[in-house]
Amino acid sequence: MKSRKVFVYAVIPVLAWAMFFGANSVYARGMFGFGQNATPDEIASRHQEMFQEQATLLGISVEDVKSSWAQGKNIQELAKEKGITAEQLQQKMKDTKIAKMKIHLQALVDKGVITQAQADQRLSFMQTIQDKSGKGMRKGGYLGFGF
Repeated sequence: MKSRKVFVYAVIPVLAWAMFFGANSVYARGMFGFGQNATPDEIASRHQEMFQEQATLLGISVEDVKSSWAQGKNIQELAKEKGITAEQLQQKMKDTKIAKMKIHLQALVDKGVITQAQADQRLSFMQTIQDKSGKGMRKGGYLGFGF
């Protein structure tokens, strides 16, 4: 009985801490993950960008993406409807992430922030992480570096 009380008293502060910081994390990102201070123009721009990226990825029109989104379908469901397998979608997403990463790294090289050798090394590292886990290049980046 005493060990149960100790356990409960130990768990309650941890849960309270997790709830407090979890709620603050959600609050900081705001609704839809756009940040609490996002303007309507920023929200609209980000959605338009998302719709365009998905349309390009799937090889379909932006209107098709918007219609599917309005119906509550996710990109996996839309891809399946368009005859794209989960494996093909995964590969397309990986290829898109790598292409964006190359653009970002080249911008850093062009601005003199990093050398070409550092960019090549980072790209190699990220591709290795992606190949090993399939998770290294998800939205939000890896290890806080954004790509």
